[in-house]
Parts: sequence; structure tokens; C-alpha cells
Amino acid sequence: MSGSVLSSLIALFVLLAAPVFAQAPAATPPKPPPGWAGSLGAGLALTGGNSDTSTGNVAYEMLRDYGGDLVFKSTGLYLRAQAEGEVTVDRAAADARLDYRLTPRLSAFGLTTYARDRFKDIDYLIAPTAGLSLAVIGGGRVEWTTDGSLGLVFEKNTGFDTETSGAVLAGERFLFKATETTRIIHAATALWKMNDFGDGFYTFSAGIATSVASRLELKTEFLNTYKRRPTDPTLKKNDQSVVLSLVYKF
Repeated sequence: MSGSVLSSLIALFVLLAAPVFAQAPAATPPKPPPGWAGSLGAGLALTGGNSDTSTGNVAYEMLRDYGGDLVFKSTGLYLRAQAEGEVTVDRAAADARLDYRLTPRLSAFGLTTYARDRFKDIDYLIAPTAGLSLAVIGGGRVEWTTDGSLGLVFEKNTGFDTETSGAVLAGERFLFKATETTRIIHAATALWKMNDFGDGFYTFSAGIATSVASRLELKTEFLNTYKRRPTDPTLKKNDQSVVLSLVYKF
């Protein structure tokens, strides 16, 4: 076969193959393998001299990916502070949630939330609910999810019997990956009792987390809780905290 014929065949092959390679989609990065993931954080501050104070916090996040449309999530936080030997903050919150993906953006979920606040006279507030969650913005650097659910709420206040009511729960979560090592995070929830919508319980958080190592990050977060109708009218409805913690991710 002459060189000119061979060159012509090679050129023809390249021309025919080029569109095929040009249209081939980019390889999709593999999803993380299913299993457990989470984080554990803690913070402590001590002061002395004219006044002695101490504050501490412990928090966790857990996620179980079953490798399909089912995902389990749980978070928890405990705050405690003392001033001159007297406890000034004693608050805990936790939740457990099971999500089932219906579409890429829509999920059905069951959720149980728990709250306790000694200085709001809340011995416990437990609300099991079920509803739908919508990923308004998903993937990339920005994630924004909203959800709504219906269920029950059981509230026990100091000196009172347990109160049971139907419950309406709404929430939203926002995440912005500012850089490869910095995240801006925000979440808010609102819980209303069906027998008295004026007696609402609201939470708000906003913060920033910065990685300092492959599995460690520093987290600063502002927390706000608001109880519309505390059982004692002399109690403040609003409580704010600034939480600093070192978080280990696994």
C-alpha cells in the first residue's frame, strides 16, 4: 500500500472518529461509598480574676447512607455555662431523621426532634412528624433545602403536666462553599401547636466552618431560640449563644 493511500485512510479515520470522541460525555466522578459518616465537636472557655466563668459545648452529626434512596441523619448539641459557680445556661437539642428520595429534588421523611432548656422551664419537648423536603438548590457550591411536616408534640414544663397537641413543623437549611476549606452554614425551624398556633417554638443558627486539617475544622456559630409563650411570664422569650468549637470529621 502506497504512503499516499495509507495517509488518506488515516485522515479519513480521524475525521470519522473525531465527532464520536467530541460528543463523548465527561466522566462523572464516583459517588462516595455508602456507609457511616459524621463529626464530633467540642468547645470550652474559662475565665478568672474579677469573675469566674466557664462555658462548654458538645455537638455531633451522623449520616448513614444505605447506598440507594434511603438516608438516615441525626444531630445533637449540648450547651452549659456557669458564672461565679451558678449555672446560667443548660440546654440540649437533638433530632433523628430518615429520608427517602422520591425524585432528584423531592424526598419524603420522618423526623423526631427533642429539646430541653432548664432556663425556659422546658423539661422536654418531643415532636415526631412526617412530611416532604424540597431541594430548591442542590449540588455545586450552594445547597438550599426546605421542608414541612405534620405530627405530634409532647411538651413537659417544670411544675406542669405533659401537654400533647398536633404539630406543624417547617424548616430550611442553607450551605455555601465559599472556598475549598470554608463553609457558610445556616438553618432555621418553626414548630407550631395545632391547638394554639400562637405558642410557637423557633430556632435559628448561622455560622462559618474552616478546615485546619484533613479531618479537623474550626466552627463559629450563632444560635438563637425563641419560645413564644413561656409558662412563666417573667422568663425571657429569646436566648442567644455564640458557640466556638473544634470539630473532628470521620
